Formats: sequence, C-alpha cells, structure tokens
Amino acid sequence: MRIDLIFVLISALSSSVNSYVFYLVSEKMNWTDAQTYCRQHYTDLATFNNQTDINDLLQSLPSGFSSMMWIGLYRRDEYTPWVWVWSDGSKSLFTPWHSSQPNNAGGQQYCVSMSNGYWNDWWCTNKLPFICYTEKKRQMVRLEVKSSQNVNDPVLKSTILAKLEQILKENGLADAKASWRKFSGENVFHKMWYQKSDASNASCKKTTN
Repeated sequence: MRIDLIFVLISALSSSVNSYVFYLVSEKMNWTDAQTYCRQHYTDLATFNNQTDINDLLQSLPSGFSSMMWIGLYRRDEYTPWVWVWSDGSKSLFTPWHSSQPNNAGGQQYCVSMSNGYWNDWWCTNKLPFICYTEKKRQMVRLEVKSSQNVNDPVLKSTILAKLEQILKENGLADAKASWRKFSGENVFHKMWYQKSDASNASCKKTTN
C-alpha cells in the first residue's frame, strides 16, 4: 500500500483556543498562594466557560473526590460584592452557583470554591486543594493525499492519521492529537480535479523539410 503525503497546509484561520486542560493540585493553599502556584506551573487558576468545561474537570478527578477546591473566580474588592472576575482576566457569564450562593457569609467571602461541579463564595484565607489549567489549542490542517487506494476506507484513514501524528511528534508536538473533520457527507477526502493546460493537450506533430 503506497501513500504519498504530497502537501500539508496549516490554515491561519483556526489557531484560537478552544478549551482547557485542568489539573488538580491536592496540596492545600489559600486562594492567593494557589493563584501564584498555578501561574508559576501552569497558566492560572481554573476558568470555566460552560458546563462542558465542568464535566471535563469532573471526569478527570479521582473517583469519589468531592472536596471543596479553589477556582479562579473572585471579588475584586468589598465595595462591589456581586461583581465577580476571573484570575486570568477572561470574561464568562457561566456561574453554576450552589443553591443560596453566593451569600457573602460574615461579609468576607471574596473567593470562590467548587465541589461536585457547583460553586460557593468562601473565605480566601482558608486552605483548600485547587484547580489549575493550561490552554488546549486546535489547529486546522488541510491534507492532500495521493494514493491509488480508496483513502476514505476506515483502515486507510487510520493509517494516514497515525502518519500525520508521527510527523507532528517529529516536529516537537509530542502531545498533539489528530482527528478528522467532515465538512459534508461521510467522506473525509474529496477528489480534486485539475484542468490540464492547453499546452499539455496539444498534440505533437512531426514535420519534415
């Protein structure tokens, strides 16, 4: 089976961040120390944009883990009690609070903890485990393949995908994961037709003197 990878074009259209990778740090720290730790070792304390982010985190936690954990949401100061901001400066309206939360008990709950996917405002000086994150990026790649085989065959598609991941790893992207994106129908690959030039179509005639 012969496969020639003729041309790989990295599109400039899709280098944006799509989601996060979350990391549980079991060592207990106050919110400020947890923020410093995450910024030193990862990107920042965890930011969540939607329920999918929460679900991804919950699936990565140890079985049965339900402790309160620091996340990156906090109140900037005591004069804006219901204005919450993220440690990394991002904006999100997604706030799955526990029932009756936030309640600012004692008037000094400026930081946010999470347990079982729901949030509470909490005392920043308390020491809790915490969640850090790094960014997971997605890059769209257009691949042109020359082969005498049916490149939409599932086995062949898997072979091509494995070859592509190998190329990425050889170029320093050891954690890269490749997958196919279908734009129409069930096929990943579509035939490209090239129009021959007039010169190539012209017949050659032998002339004699």
